[in-house]
Amino acid sequence: MPTTTTLAHTDPWTLDSEDQNTQMNTAWRAGDTKPSSSDSPSDQSTITALLAKMVEGDIIPRLMLAHRAHQEPSTDKIEHPTLDQAGVEELARRILIQEVDELEAVMLAYLQSGVRLDEIYVDLMAPAARLLGSMWENDTASFSDVTIGLGRMHTLLARLSDACRQDYAERTDVASGLFVTPVGELHSFGIRMVDELFAHAGWRTLCEPNAPIQDVLDIVRNEAFHVLGIGISSAAQVPFVTELIGKVRKVSSNPNIQIMVGGSYIIKRPDLTASVGADCSAIDGREAIAIAETLLYEHNKYNVRCQ
Repeated sequence: MPTTTTLAHTDPWTLDSEDQNTQMNTAWRAGDTKPSSSDSPSDQSTITALLAKMVEGDIIPRLMLAHRAHQEPSTDKIEHPTLDQAGVEELARRILIQEVDELEAVMLAYLQSGVRLDEIYVDLMAPAARLLGSMWENDTASFSDVTIGLGRMHTLLARLSDACRQDYAERTDVASGLFVTPVGELHSFGIRMVDELFAHAGWRTLCEPNAPIQDVLDIVRNEAFHVLGIGISSAAQVPFVTELIGKVRKVSSNPNIQIMVGGSYIIKRPDLTASVGADCSAIDGREAIAIAETLLYEHNKYNVRCQ
């Protein structure tokens, strides 16, 4: 079985923000805050989780609705920046000051000019989201501005997915992927982007961010997936992922399930791929698809030879 260099969870911080749009649920296609000076890690984790839920579930929607109510329609000519560092910086600037409707118009202008959806996701939106995280860490943007900006990116991701749904590839095989992040992971933008890239490539996908081990085991026991993708963003998640992979291999209804890992932590430490029990890793969503397609092809070819 081939192993490869590093499913980057193209994580924006990598870096990511929990989806504040409840419409992006777990049906088939159906912020990270700075460490505080709390007395214990458990206290800090509890406070962080409660703050994230409060900000994403109540504060962000109120701020965005209030801002939209007082905003005059933009008459600026719609232009899109280039797919380079300058373009990434320009998009990050727009995300902080513009509403989703304006951002969507910019992205649609990209698509109309011939830019592929995967290029928008991997080469523009993901690095722009990472840049937002860096701006907050460097105190060049406020926590509330960055959090609202990441909320806009979640909504934008969902809209682009809907707008391009008719362009999703149709395939005769039944390629399927399950994409998860460990329980306690408050950030889902990156793993959702990987999920969307696979869906655009014609895969049947399910995305379960912040998933307890038992939830994942119940899913793979009841549904045969070709690929399980896991995003890892910190060393603290390694024991969880190792335990999860070991148990998935025991209960999966597909005994040949291929397990990919990615995220900022794995990208920097590709040697951990084998030590956590995964089959392979990838540096971004595009490479993840290429590896997964190769694994699927080799598996199908092997089955044909054995018949």
